[in-house]
Amino acid sequence: MYKSVALCPQTEESHGSLFTHLIDEQDRIAYSRVSQMKTDTFARMVEDIYACRGETPAMSPKSRVYFGSVRSISATTEHSIVAKFDMILDKLGLKEAVRDRDVVVKMNVGNNVCFTTVHPFLVGRLVNAIRDAGGRPYIADIMEQHVEGCEREIHLRAVKRGYTTEVLGCPILPVAGPTDGYYVEKEVNYKGLKTLQMGGHVKDADVIVGLAHFKGHNTVGYGGAVKNLAVGCFTRKTRWAMHDTQLWDTYWDKERSRDAEMLARVCPFDAIKYKDGNVTVKFDECNQCMRCVAADTDGCIQIRPENFLSFAEINTIATEFVLSHFDVDKRFFVNVATDITQYCDCWGFTTGPILPDLGVLGSRDIVAVDKATLDLLADKPLMKENVSQSLEIDDDPELHPLARIHGPYKDPYNMIRLGEKYGIGSSEYELEEVLPPVPEPKRTPARFPKAKKQF
Repeated sequence: MYKSVALCPQTEESHGSLFTHLIDEQDRIAYSRVSQMKTDTFARMVEDIYACRGETPAMSPKSRVYFGSVRSISATTEHSIVAKFDMILDKLGLKEAVRDRDVVVKMNVGNNVCFTTVHPFLVGRLVNAIRDAGGRPYIADIMEQHVEGCEREIHLRAVKRGYTTEVLGCPILPVAGPTDGYYVEKEVNYKGLKTLQMGGHVKDADVIVGLAHFKGHNTVGYGGAVKNLAVGCFTRKTRWAMHDTQLWDTYWDKERSRDAEMLARVCPFDAIKYKDGNVTVKFDECNQCMRCVAADTDGCIQIRPENFLSFAEINTIATEFVLSHFDVDKRFFVNVATDITQYCDCWGFTTGPILPDLGVLGSRDIVAVDKATLDLLADKPLMKENVSQSLEIDDDPELHPLARIHGPYKDPYNMIRLGEKYGIGSSEYELEEVLPPVPEPKRTPARFPKAKKQF
């Protein structure tokens, strides 16, 4: 079987290569011979290490993803989505990993009028499972984006949605403390972002459980396990700077522009701003309709993939930093793919579901669990009637449904590809469904009565 191999923080001068912490001297000798090899996935890295040791790993390189569908065999407790949730936690080996350990449950408690976050009942179920196994759980999330009342803001946001200590059975903490000043730093120097400030309450834990509500996202196409850690474990300063990386690559030529105000007027989504002679594109809200490019007779504006990919890439770099603090066998990821809305929960806005409910997915591989969720949704019908009129739907059948509402440059699989590039997980997975629906029962033809008024 594989031994425990954990990714460690990357050094600035060798950013992009993979580092491992190996458990004995023989492993360290083997690692010194492969440390400069370029590997695309965590699984491939492990194979290289074992090859240098003259050994063959005994398990499949594919990551295991467990899936519990909302469809049940019967309307009973033992076949419910809750029973499947519990079973997935058991199959992940969570209970064995948490005994006598501090466990951070990273989730989004929502904001403003958003009420489609992970239901408090399921959160409490997870917390109780950790406590029953001898773990010491606590929930962590970011504070509100504004400063006023920030010390109590996370608690107020949580309580409004039913997340209380009495319901959940554990405390709820701001990731970087009540003043957003408790963090650890890593120098990255990525497109204007010098350092990442990761919340100290995440670092302090021995085990991390990423509990994500899966939904659409206006900047990277989707929000799931990766983004839950990538943005949700960092200070306000870092989060804003991560978004600003989209502005690093040049997109407007001021010298050539003769009618910059027109570019702002032509955008129907208010994604282009003109002020004091300068143009700013709000890539978070741009759906790449290219109306501005078509109207630009000066050839001064460009809408290119590089700007959009910046946020996805810094998300991956940030996730790598979070994971570096936890051994591989102390990382767990659960996606709750129900009430799939168009925007991230931090928007503070709930729409109707834009895709059918899937259920619950769990894995120890953060990339695999997101990839599996995206794959299961890829052929599902987009519920156009629930998409806000402020968005425009692209009917290109080759696009993932989430890219159809947020734009082709916000392909949700970009995050998956980058996750493999930085070695935080693998897109290769084996899906195991728990309590799957059985074949449809064969029944004699029904003879339902015609409907008629009874009175």
